[in-house]
Amino acid sequence: MKRSQTVWLSIIGLIMAVVLLMLSACASVDKGMMSVSNAISSPDPVTGERQINLVSEQEEINKAEEITKQILTEARNKGIKIDGDTEYYDRVVTVFNQLQKVVHRKHLPWEIHVIASEVQNAFTIGGGKVFLSTGMFGSDIGLKTDDELAAVISHEMAHVAARHTSEGTGKRAIAKLADKDLRKDAMFDASFTTIQEDEADKYSVIYSALAGYDPTAGIMIWKRLHNALGSYAGDMLYDHPLNDDRTHNMEGYAKEAQQYYISGKINPDHESLLINNAVFSYRTSENPEAGKGGGVLALLETTVNTANEVLEAKLEEINRQNKQLEQEKLAASRLFFRDLKIDYAQGGGKGLFGLAINPSMHEIKQAFVLVEYKSGGLVVLSEKLPWSAMIPHEKKQFGIVLKQIQYDSVSIRPIYVQLSEE
Repeated sequence: MKRSQTVWLSIIGLIMAVVLLMLSACASVDKGMMSVSNAISSPDPVTGERQINLVSEQEEINKAEEITKQILTEARNKGIKIDGDTEYYDRVVTVFNQLQKVVHRKHLPWEIHVIASEVQNAFTIGGGKVFLSTGMFGSDIGLKTDDELAAVISHEMAHVAARHTSEGTGKRAIAKLADKDLRKDAMFDASFTTIQEDEADKYSVIYSALAGYDPTAGIMIWKRLHNALGSYAGDMLYDHPLNDDRTHNMEGYAKEAQQYYISGKINPDHESLLINNAVFSYRTSENPEAGKGGGVLALLETTVNTANEVLEAKLEEINRQNKQLEQEKLAASRLFFRDLKIDYAQGGGKGLFGLAINPSMHEIKQAFVLVEYKSGGLVVLSEKLPWSAMIPHEKKQFGIVLKQIQYDSVSIRPIYVQLSEE
């Protein structure tokens, strides 16, 4: 039986158990079930749907404040510039403060911190805490306008609004209880996170538009990334959508959000639009109160929503596997290796030597190869390596220093190749 079917049947079993309890439950049992439901779930702040969440809001805030102190203290101890000592801080805070007026969960102790780093990164740890590195600015693919800056910040604020940091842990734990095979499936974890990334993109365009920033700005960011880097994300354990997928999705969300955009101004209807808009809406529960069937229905809703998200993550995992096969099949037609042999390298140690060939009439702009060490027919070590650019029809000798481990054979193959025409 396939794992997705196992997960589904396990969760259906749980649903059936809940339904049976519904038929026989008395008021006290129903109240107890409401207590259980409230202990393991809560209404999503953005959609209103009950979602698994094993962390209270106060616990989320406390944890975020603790981690924030650790991050800032470590940066100071290393002599890294933060916040007001960076050249972008005032600009970042201005955009952040504008967005803060139109997001969900306004009551949180919101903060944004800027850290001097060449790494292009923005992230949140929940609880209203957002971080941005100075590497997001200045480069060819960096942020160009305040609209683009708003797209990045609003995306992280959307993660906070939807409680993704605390929700994700609980949902993955429940899924892995239903299917033990998922407990060692790193790709499933990454697929789950990708769903949250897409949700954050969806919510962020509304936040940007309501705050007076162009909701289409995020599209430009991902188009630049796709043009510069292609759609390769490093490996199939990436936890963000592929650049071309993200661009396509963002175009749809931004088109719907455009109607709420007033350049440079807060939309006067932002409070009502946070509840209901063309991209998402908040569903108010009409379930009866605890003791009158409300507990059973709350637990059932939590179960069904979790089952749907698990299945969605499984479909995303299958999609990733298909994309991986497509990329590797295309890469194999764009970069060849031949005359491979293992020999001693200069300076000692063994190396893998051979001839690399670009059969295309286009330059190889970016590529990654996979070197696999095998022993007894099994792969004992895999190493993903970047490959240098190659001109059209180029043939060049290469050598790769091998790891000092025990192996019977070593192989090399391309897993991603982007040509200059793309």
